[in-house]
Amino acid sequence: MSGQHRWLFVRRALSARFALFGGIIVIGVTVMALGAPLISPYDPIKQDLGAALATPSLVHPLGTDNNGRDVLTRVIWGTRISLIAGVTSVAIGVMAGCLLGLAAGYWGGPIDDALMRLVDALLSFPALVLALALGAVLGAGLGGVLVALGVVYTPTFARLMRGQVLTIRTREYVHAARLLGGRDWWILARHILPNAATPIVVQASLSIGFAILAEASLSFLGLGVQPPDPAWGSMINAGRGYLQQAPWMVFGPGAALFLTVLALNFVGDGIRDALDPRTRF
Repeated sequence: MSGQHRWLFVRRALSARFALFGGIIVIGVTVMALGAPLISPYDPIKQDLGAALATPSLVHPLGTDNNGRDVLTRVIWGTRISLIAGVTSVAIGVMAGCLLGLAAGYWGGPIDDALMRLVDALLSFPALVLALALGAVLGAGLGGVLVALGVVYTPTFARLMRGQVLTIRTREYVHAARLLGGRDWWILARHILPNAATPIVVQASLSIGFAILAEASLSFLGLGVQPPDPAWGSMINAGRGYLQQAPWMVFGPGAALFLTVLALNFVGDGIRDALDPRTRF
């Protein structure tokens, strides 16, 4: 993609409703995640029981939790967990799903039947239930969450890629590549995958926000990042017992989760509009 086309793509993406707002929020969250050690005012895990449940003030803009830890600091550090979980789990799903979809769609026959029945079996479980089951088997912690969510998202990308391959493999340029002696993996990498990538990119951009939400759900249920490490889901879980006397314990991570997922959805909508083949630059 040339520089001119890249600029047109960005302009088209930002022209979507609220995409600019979403992009600003996503950039801000990314900066917070990368610069957490520099911009966070306190240690995220150091306790100060003398300042427990302190109300929001200039010293603690979002108050403190039941252990005296600054809520704002923990929200800032929690962005790292959320972004890592969202991006990495979707990346796992994209890689695994694309490999399965390419193999099933290109070679077909028994390979297609076997792989698609595996995908159907995974899709028969509700996404959160499957993630909970895999998280329980793999154990609590970020690694287990990443693998569990990666498995959950794999069927979506596998079916999407298979559908694209079934259409593209009948095109004239693919037949010509076979007649010229091109190997299957070369044809897949050179001709099929690049032409099937657009819907995958769109789906991946829309899935990151939902993966962050799923990670927060697992952390809320105790299967994600374990205390005292800050994660938005576990912070909301810890604060639900103090809703009456210290609602800020839930408001901080809840607002961060809401804004991040909303912004990612806006950005995903913008990317979808920019890559829509029915429109032109």
